[in-house]
Amino acid sequence: MTSRSCVSLLATAAALLWALLGIDPVLDTAVAKDKKTKRPPKSLADELPRIPPVQPARATSTFTVQHGFQLELVASEPLVADPVDACFDAEGRLYVAQMHGYPFSQESTRLNPKGGGKPDAGVVSLLVDSDGDGRFDRSTKFADKLRWPTSVCCFDGGVFVLAPPSLHYFKDTDGDGVADIRKVIYTGFRRDNVQSVANNMKWGLDNRITLAAGRNGGTLRHGDSAVLDLSAKDFSFDPHTFEVRPLTGGIQFGNSFDAWGNRFVCSNSNHIQHITIPRRYLSRHPGLTPPAAIRTIAAGGAAAPVFRKSRAEPWRLVRTRRRVSDPRIKARLPKTEQFATGFFTSATGVTIFTGDAYPAPFAGNAFIGDVGGNLVHRKTMSPSGPTFVARRADKGVEFIASTDNWFRPVNFVNGPDGALYVIDMYRETIEHPYSIPDDIKRFLRLESGDDRGRIYRLVPPGWKRLQPPRLKQASIQTLIASLESRNGWTRWTAHRLLFERNSAESVPALAETATHSELDLARVHSLWILHGLGALDDAVLLAALADKSPRVREHAVRLSESRVSGRAFQQALGGLTSDSDPRVRYQLAFSLGSLAPDSRTEPLLALAHKAPADKHLQFAVFSSSLNLEPVLLRRLAGDRAFVQLSSAIDWLAGLSQLAGANPGQGIAAAALAAVLQGDFEAQVRAQMFEGLGRGLARRGQSVTALIAAPSTSAALKHSAVLLFGQASSRVSDSKASLTERITAAKLLGFAPSGMAVRALSDQLDAATPPALQSAAVSALGRHPGQASDDALVTGWKGHSPRLRADIVDVLVQRTSSTKRLLDEVEAGRILATDLTLEKRQLLANSRNAALRSRAARLLKGVAAPDRAQVIARYKSAVENKGDAVAGAAVFKKICSACHRVGEIGHKLGPDLASVSNKSPADLLVNILDPNREAQPNFMTYTLVTLKGRILTGMVSAESATSVTLRRAEGKQDIVARPQIDTLSSNGKSLMPEGLEKELSPKAARDIIAFIKSLKPAAASK
Repeated sequence: MTSRSCVSLLATAAALLWALLGIDPVLDTAVAKDKKTKRPPKSLADELPRIPPVQPARATSTFTVQHGFQLELVASEPLVADPVDACFDAEGRLYVAQMHGYPFSQESTRLNPKGGGKPDAGVVSLLVDSDGDGRFDRSTKFADKLRWPTSVCCFDGGVFVLAPPSLHYFKDTDGDGVADIRKVIYTGFRRDNVQSVANNMKWGLDNRITLAAGRNGGTLRHGDSAVLDLSAKDFSFDPHTFEVRPLTGGIQFGNSFDAWGNRFVCSNSNHIQHITIPRRYLSRHPGLTPPAAIRTIAAGGAAAPVFRKSRAEPWRLVRTRRRVSDPRIKARLPKTEQFATGFFTSATGVTIFTGDAYPAPFAGNAFIGDVGGNLVHRKTMSPSGPTFVARRADKGVEFIASTDNWFRPVNFVNGPDGALYVIDMYRETIEHPYSIPDDIKRFLRLESGDDRGRIYRLVPPGWKRLQPPRLKQASIQTLIASLESRNGWTRWTAHRLLFERNSAESVPALAETATHSELDLARVHSLWILHGLGALDDAVLLAALADKSPRVREHAVRLSESRVSGRAFQQALGGLTSDSDPRVRYQLAFSLGSLAPDSRTEPLLALAHKAPADKHLQFAVFSSSLNLEPVLLRRLAGDRAFVQLSSAIDWLAGLSQLAGANPGQGIAAAALAAVLQGDFEAQVRAQMFEGLGRGLARRGQSVTALIAAPSTSAALKHSAVLLFGQASSRVSDSKASLTERITAAKLLGFAPSGMAVRALSDQLDAATPPALQSAAVSALGRHPGQASDDALVTGWKGHSPRLRADIVDVLVQRTSSTKRLLDEVEAGRILATDLTLEKRQLLANSRNAALRSRAARLLKGVAAPDRAQVIARYKSAVENKGDAVAGAAVFKKICSACHRVGEIGHKLGPDLASVSNKSPADLLVNILDPNREAQPNFMTYTLVTLKGRILTGMVSAESATSVTLRRAEGKQDIVARPQIDTLSSNGKSLMPEGLEKELSPKAARDIIAFIKSLKPAAASK
């Protein structure tokens, strides 16, 4: 290697390091030089020079594009300015949404209280390539006087235009390129945050238009009628009737379908996410808590590293320097935003390439812009069960990177020529004004570039452009033939036009294509067009259910949901339970929920047997199990081969819980019969009882009450008496195994209190194994009352610290038990210091005024002293380096109840590795004054049930039917919404104040050294 090559390699490595660390070498060198020569620091004006634009003629010279691809400029100012979305019509003309007015709202909003933005400045332009050379040469103002137009979507010779607060429809009927039909279809999209407005309308296989509704919320109105609450969801609409359907969504900016209709979204740092569970399946079972319906699929994590070519803008460097120097701000920032550059911070326009102009490895790739990094990132997509894994396609570089800070790739469009088009808003600055300090803003012009914009075509090496098809006047036969195209734009446009024309003439040919086309995508398009026309024949759909392509079968299953009453469809769907494709089985499990209970029992059981360890499939089966839970439970529990599987208990306990939560007449009682009368091991029975109990608790009921109910048969009651009698004997039997005794204790949690409390109390002595003691305390917690409280506090002096913590955890969940706990403290039988810091803080902040006052009196000295004084006392101790090995022992003793490192601890609080880059002083503040910089997602809440049970923890999950609270040591409570009396934030961090009582200065120094030794996940990859 030559010396020049070595120098070049070192320079490249240094530049990469600077980018990853967020360092501007020029700026930092200058600062260092100023310090060395004792020059006065630069003024803000000196630090914030303006960056000039690059003229369109030179724009392509600023790009580095991988694999021999090139960017061709097809439109620029003055033809287009501020482009953020575009769509090609059937003639190949391009409608462009021009978001003039960005970033200031014209009206006062929460994040822009002064208003002052350009009023109704948005425009939709129509670009035309009149000479067919592949570059647009004519632009007309198709529609104007719009607010923030963010998306356009072709339909019926015109376009829908999304311009919050409204969605419009515009059409030109006289051929002058200007809309003369102007209609407002919906209103109600809120505009609080310019970075989170509704966006990206896309035509779907289901003959509907889908859009990302953003994060601003609002109430969608059609005419005088409110039709949808827009909070935390997206929606689709019928372009003919304007009927609306809510969809899983609520992410920031981006909405794209792949060729098969899978939907992908993105937000600033979470650059590619997959919608894995349709909203219509999420809440149809009242007892089901769904997993994440939107899944991050990037193999390297949400906020991946990026490799930019441009230097960080001066204002971004100054802002980042300020942010990380302020511990309060720094603590709230994601790790990736603590650097000026190096990671995704502004991902936009995730788009799946569906064209045919590129080599085969590019088919189905995802393209994502990062407008802050002036780059385009590329991902390959690999199926993974019902979802995908997206992997970086270009190692150590970005597919497109520009040295021009003005390059802002906000969106992408699949074009008629099979190539991908890049929408470049071309702005000096893209950032929400609210996020830039006022003194910095004075040196910026945030509207700079509102008269500029570029659109590029991304072309592969050696590509020769063919004239794209013009489908507007094409015959029906030509449109149907176009469904065979490998180019996604051609297929989707032909699909749309056939749906719009609604011609009976097309039906026979579409049916022929659906059953005999060589292209599986053409078969799927044809099925959905026929469905949209109301002409999908049973024979065609049944043939599709047996199609050789699993993707065709998957769509056919979905389309069959409205026909499941027919015996032929029931048989066909039943035959798919053994399908080799996991996505087919996943869709089938959801779709079976449309069948009558007696028709879906066998196929649901078959699916459970086919892939019992598949958690995705299990959820889908559970969602379709409403009113079938006892039957499924009895059948699965009665299958000895199934019960022996390691995953079987998840199915049996899960179905028991769903049965308990089901308000249907007799469902819980039937499940109880299955649990009591089934022939299986006691451990399995105990876990089924626990599941049933959790489900009943969601409805404010209990297993004990269910057994005692008049409607419960005498035979069942007798079975329960025998079972609980055996458990009462077994729990005290020293000859039984520990597992058997723990199982017996768990069962006694559901036995009559008179029998259970006496047997469980006997297990709370030092001679009893700790695991059995803990199980006994948990079971006693299911029997509220004086006898249970007596059992829990008697013998306190002989209890281990762990057992005391378990007992207190039970006692603080009810007002009466908490009073008893404070009685014991007042009598001196329990010391204030016996209570963990977390529980002391809980009592000190009780919502019950009497308890709060009493706790303050009895637990005096527990209330946190002035935090600043505490921190000052410890500050000198952490100035010296600690012992990380000793710190690991401190972590295990004090921190592992809420934090996890490796295999030790519980993952409840923040990942400690993610804060390892903080200074020792910052970490000391976090430890001793946790509420100073507490993050909202780690705040504690208090939930009071209608029966007076008091639960405190972090809200870890919510669904339409339940709230999940998590607390220390991984414990959690799931409460049905109808059983919630109140739920409110305590305004306090999950991490308690007052750790100095348990943490000496040396221990603080050691735990900080331990945290500093941890490596962030992103850095270790």
